[in-house]
Amino acid sequence: MTDLAQILEEELEEAVEVKNRKSLHRYIALLTDNLVGEKGNSMEHTEFQQELIKIDGRFNQMITEVREGFKRMDERFEAINKRFETVDKRFAMMFSFITIGFVVMATMMSVFQFLG
Repeated sequence: MTDLAQILEEELEEAVEVKNRKSLHRYIALLTDNLVGEKGNSMEHTEFQQELIKIDGRFNQMITEVREGFKRMDERFEAINKRFETVDKRFAMMFSFITIGFVVMATMMSVFQFLG
């Protein structure tokens, strides 16, 4: 940056009439310091952007993993629901057989009492 400052100082000295060399030197020093700051900001911005891209990639990966976990949980719940449906069918069938058995027994008892 010192080379740039020297070149700018010399070019400005030749281009315009310089009344105060110290003022010109300070002006060039401020100008080049701002350029260095902008370069540093640009580099920091690029690094920050790259970190954000990495974070976004990790975030997308985590979302994918969570969705996969939910899919597995849904599969488990479906399997449990199927088991409950089969148990429910068994209980419904057992209840209907018991009901039919009681009706048949009550009918037979009534017939025996009526005939007997």
